[in-house]
Amino acid sequence: MKGFWIIAIMIIVLVPLFMFSRENSKEKVEKRREEVRMTVPDIVENTIYESASKFRMHMKSLDEYDDALAESIESQNWNDISKYAMLLKNTSPLLFTGKKKVELPKDFIIFDTSFHFQSLAVVEAAESREMVSLNIEYEKLQQTCDDCHEKYKKKD
Repeated sequence: MKGFWIIAIMIIVLVPLFMFSRENSKEKVEKRREEVRMTVPDIVENTIYESASKFRMHMKSLDEYDDALAESIESQNWNDISKYAMLLKNTSPLLFTGKKKVELPKDFIIFDTSFHFQSLAVVEAAESREMVSLNIEYEKLQQTCDDCHEKYKKKD
């Protein structure tokens, strides 16, 4: 009979403790979920690169190539046009992210691909030395940059 009372007391004491700890765990889980929900927008904004400073540094080099290309087009220096168009074609915003392709948003990959195709189109237009064609292809190249920046560049 004594054993029965010991077991009964243990059940009476342990069941409420178990129930209390279970509710406390539920509260912890819900609190953690809320924290994650609050941080997801911040994480999403920064998912396209591992290091913001490295990404900006590489993008600055692209900007410098683009400026040099624009000056070359304006002066119709065909050798420099080809040179800077090739430099743009051989660079990759996707690689600047420091992440694998599967870790990046699909539209970012599409923007990167469009950038490469348009850079190549500028190279080909430069080889043909057809100014009208070159200007059209260069404008399309600029649009690929603008489209990507519209979606991914942080507004300061």
